[in-house]
Amino acid sequence: MNGEGSGPPEASGWRPARRGPLRAVCSSFAAVIFEIRLAAGFLTLLPVAVDSDPALVARSLAWFPLVGLALGAVLALESLSLGALAGPGVNAVVVAMSATLLTGAVHLDGVADTADALGAGRDRERALAVLRDSRVGVFGALGLFFVLALKVAALWGGAPLGRALALVLATTAGRWAMVAVSYRFPYLRAGGAGSALLAESGARNFVIASQTAAVAALATLFFWPRAALALVLVPAAVAALRRFYRRWLGGVTGDLIGAAGELVETLVLAALLG
Repeated sequence: MNGEGSGPPEASGWRPARRGPLRAVCSSFAAVIFEIRLAAGFLTLLPVAVDSDPALVARSLAWFPLVGLALGAVLALESLSLGALAGPGVNAVVVAMSATLLTGAVHLDGVADTADALGAGRDRERALAVLRDSRVGVFGALGLFFVLALKVAALWGGAPLGRALALVLATTAGRWAMVAVSYRFPYLRAGGAGSALLAESGARNFVIASQTAAVAALATLFFWPRAALALVLVPAAVAALRRFYRRWLGGVTGDLIGAAGELVETLVLAALLG
């Protein structure tokens, strides 16, 4: 064996330092894609990810508005397609049904549980016990009815393009609200999906989520000036929910986070299309 082949790899022209940054970029990109898949797995019924360690699950929270944006785009395309085949009433019901099916009604379940817990009044321990109970009571059924009725009524109105843009903005804003309402808030359960989701959740998640929601809002505003109303209503609604959750229970649970997303989404649709 000659001397050229016996030296270190660097002697033959190999430069690991040049590949290091590329590997780091590829690794970071793969991690972001996996985080987005985890977020989609949390927010939809799509089998796009598997359970992972709490740190990765927590980082996926940053991409909730992006998943909401994608969901809104799908619903908007469905609404525009149905516009040529069915009347506004059928359009509204089918789109609302599709949103429920795609998300597995998981956040509507949060609305029902939160409404039932509100029926417990100021008794904090009883309210927390109701939130742990999977059964739907009278208040929960009423909460579901009014939220779904408001969504359908809102989607029934408005021009086709406005309805499509409102869907994109509402689903994005609703998922941003889930991130914002839980930002630096104590989680009230020791276990469950929410505890993993909020583990080590910090400013990074909130900043990325806010940037995504802001881009979606500004893009919608460019095509539809009426969307400016959401820029005022959504932060105000999130601030009100945070204040209420703090005074009521002193923190959040998965049900409360999901309910916040549904309420903000419904608020945006009602305000822009009602």
